[in-house]
Amino acid sequence: MYKNKLSKFTSSIVVFTICITIFSAFLISSSCSNDNSSLDPELSQTLRQILSENMDEYGIPGALVGVWIPGEGKLIFEEGVSDIDNDEPIEREDHMRIGSVTKSFTVTVILQLVDEGLLSLDDPLSKFFPEIINSSATVRELANMRSGIFNYTDDIDFIIVFLEDLLRKWQPQELVDVADGNLPYFAPDGGWHYSNTNTVILGMIIQQVTGNFVGAEIQDRIIEPLGLGGTIYPLSPDMPLPFSRGYAEFDQEIGLMDVTFSDPSASAASGAMISRLSDLRKWGEALGTGSLLKKETHQIQINSLNPIMFDPCDDNDPERPKRTCPEYDEYGLGLGEIEGWVGHTGEYLGYTSLVMFKPESKSVIVIMMNIFDVGEHVPTVVFRDYAEILN
Repeated sequence: MYKNKLSKFTSSIVVFTICITIFSAFLISSSCSNDNSSLDPELSQTLRQILSENMDEYGIPGALVGVWIPGEGKLIFEEGVSDIDNDEPIEREDHMRIGSVTKSFTVTVILQLVDEGLLSLDDPLSKFFPEIINSSATVRELANMRSGIFNYTDDIDFIIVFLEDLLRKWQPQELVDVADGNLPYFAPDGGWHYSNTNTVILGMIIQQVTGNFVGAEIQDRIIEPLGLGGTIYPLSPDMPLPFSRGYAEFDQEIGLMDVTFSDPSASAASGAMISRLSDLRKWGEALGTGSLLKKETHQIQINSLNPIMFDPCDDNDPERPKRTCPEYDEYGLGLGEIEGWVGHTGEYLGYTSLVMFKPESKSVIVIMMNIFDVGEHVPTVVFRDYAEILN
């Protein structure tokens, strides 16, 4: 683990400023220093300590955290390193892969197509792809994770092939074929199970309905209107500059491995995208308020949030691997709820992320980390502690 180096870096370089009032010491500690924090200094210190403790516990090389609370201020942490080989400090403009946060973009496009009358949430999958198992599932059930369709990333053979060649190009249909080679979890609307396959299929539906690649639709409908200049749906393993390298630990004896460059086609519309801290703040606000949707459609999205009343990881079927577990308290139509905040979490090889919005206060929290699969979704662990303090 990379714990020893983490403590040697702080979130930013202090900018020394001459403050001529008797309150200069306070100003330097809060907003006069570097625009990192205008929140109460004691609160800022508490939130920083929570982040640092979790980074130490889970061996996180680097993290970016943004907390924006209207009427109270903001807080930005730049903790640790973006490159463990040269101890390069992580910076707020660094790009990272955002994994399943992509789902919230994809489902937003689906809901926009509903607004335009080009699609219905009650359209069955069979209308578009009748050959897929559980094709009686509706668009709504796909977006609500209630289709029962197997999660292709839980297929061990797929994982082995993927890790053997991170630069391999995958077609969305290939990913669906992997899922179809496994038993469904249940009949459509017969339960709840988080499945990346659902959103891959939604991306395929977007392409069939519009005639355009899902990434182009996300670009035209979301990225450009919101001015998300550091957000892309990439078509290659390349990362936009500047970027944080991404890491994973598959073997404790080997330690952290650099897995920055992998082809995003392996996750398609379920997790291909790249973004940065400031862009995810804007996206958190747009997603949480439904600003890109008709008011009634956004209300349908909010009303779709349902408690996860059972343990979706409790699956002892010997013919399939252990189920993927969610981070959410509730989920519906590409939107997750945790501790009263709504948004989405993400995880992709080398990176983990979270973007959450508090409807009552319009607050936004974004957490991005440059490590993958340490046994916990650490951004969610940190967020739950933050929410307990801020709620």
